[in-house]
Amino acid sequence: MSRGKRLASGFILLLLSVLAGFSCASLPPAPADARVVIFHFNDVHGKIDNFAKVAAIVERERQGGGDVYLFCAGDNFTGNPVIDQYQPPGEPMLELLNRLAVDLLAPGNHEFDFGMENLRNFAARARFPLVAANIEAPAGALPQLQPSIVLQTKSGLRIAVFGLIQVEAQNGLPSTHPDRVKGLRFSEPLARARAMKGLRRDGHVFLALTHLGYEDDLRLAKQMPELDVIIGGHSHTRVDPAETVNGVLVAQAGSDNRFLGRIELRLRNGRLVEKKGGLIELKGPLAENAEVKDMIARFNQNPAFARVIVEAPFAIEGRDALGSLMTDAMRAAHGLDIAFQNEGGIRLPRLPEKITLKDVYTLDPFGNQVVEIVMNAEEIRSLISDSFRRGDNIDLQVSGMAYTVRTDSERRIREIVLRGADGTPLPEDRTYRVGVSSYVASSYKFSHRDPGRALGATSADALIRFLENRPDFSIYRGVQRAFQDPPAQGRRY
Repeated sequence: MSRGKRLASGFILLLLSVLAGFSCASLPPAPADARVVIFHFNDVHGKIDNFAKVAAIVERERQGGGDVYLFCAGDNFTGNPVIDQYQPPGEPMLELLNRLAVDLLAPGNHEFDFGMENLRNFAARARFPLVAANIEAPAGALPQLQPSIVLQTKSGLRIAVFGLIQVEAQNGLPSTHPDRVKGLRFSEPLARARAMKGLRRDGHVFLALTHLGYEDDLRLAKQMPELDVIIGGHSHTRVDPAETVNGVLVAQAGSDNRFLGRIELRLRNGRLVEKKGGLIELKGPLAENAEVKDMIARFNQNPAFARVIVEAPFAIEGRDALGSLMTDAMRAAHGLDIAFQNEGGIRLPRLPEKITLKDVYTLDPFGNQVVEIVMNAEEIRSLISDSFRRGDNIDLQVSGMAYTVRTDSERRIREIVLRGADGTPLPEDRTYRVGVSSYVASSYKFSHRDPGRALGATSADALIRFLENRPDFSIYRGVQRAFQDPPAQGRRY
């Protein structure tokens, strides 16, 4: 190596050393040895019964006097009528999260299910900040929302955290009704994450709190080795123990409040020397916080939800049977020719023989209006085509007709065959009154000359009325109206 090159190389090394020194100098002096514990949960979906156990576990750790945090990775609403039908919607969850002393929340897509005004009030009264770097909100629209935060621990450490929320590739919005996020702007999460790399110098620990899903968390870890930890949600993935990918610890705690995640970080002189994570299963005889247990009992005391609407001769199980029941109800309640229900809107795997009001609102918790659109056969194909392409799989359950999506070896659509309820080809020379949820009407991209009209009732309302009229349940045993040819392997439910 020439003398000039050696001098240039030495200068670069010196410059990097100086810059590193400035970076370290920006952080306060760190203790010789420190331990940080972060508890985390995600995708509770209103399942509050185990929060008394969560409170007892977290408070026991906090009483030890160390650096202990409780993070939430989103989706607290939608899935339990005790929460969703409360007035205002979600109020019990807010009170419980405040009582648990949650330190930080990354909003999930279902945080928006009750609309912006409801979420604004939630955020204004929350005793914890919200983080999401890829949400841009007008001033005052979402109080306490910030792209990132630096937490100062009791021992003098700094934890730099940014948040992310998932967006759909089709419309660039989170998976909620588009009307419920009006006024907000969302950016692609992984690109936005890369713009947050500068936070690395602001914390002894660098962490992402995400509601992206496990696969995108893995992509984030591969793209950002600067991160120490990713705590995620959205995909309901049980990651136990937490995985190390590209040097980044990736954690997620399943769903429905069945597990509590626990991450332990050990630092020496401000440098992370050990990190591990796992899940605490919340079933069984665990200690419970008495105050939180009383709060849960109070919220659960709603006798209206226990009303039995109808007693069926057998449990109705599986997406085909439940989707057929729900679409039959929409069609019967509104005199429609055809009705569709997206499988993401079917939130229970089965209805028991004694079907209660709580069962219906748990099966169909979104409060989506039924929308009628007059469509011809080609427009119906356009709707089915868009729904199929979203997951390369059957998505729409149907009433009033049946259909088959024929694909090639790459799962590309070759043909969509429409048949009437009697099995004969659906006439191509007429139009049909088609019912869909307001979510499908707003989120799916399909051809329809008729703009559609809301019918002033929800799909859950239609199902309650249908069940009260005691339908013939025998048709839902083994029913199937939507087919894929060749059949999909490992169809998602």
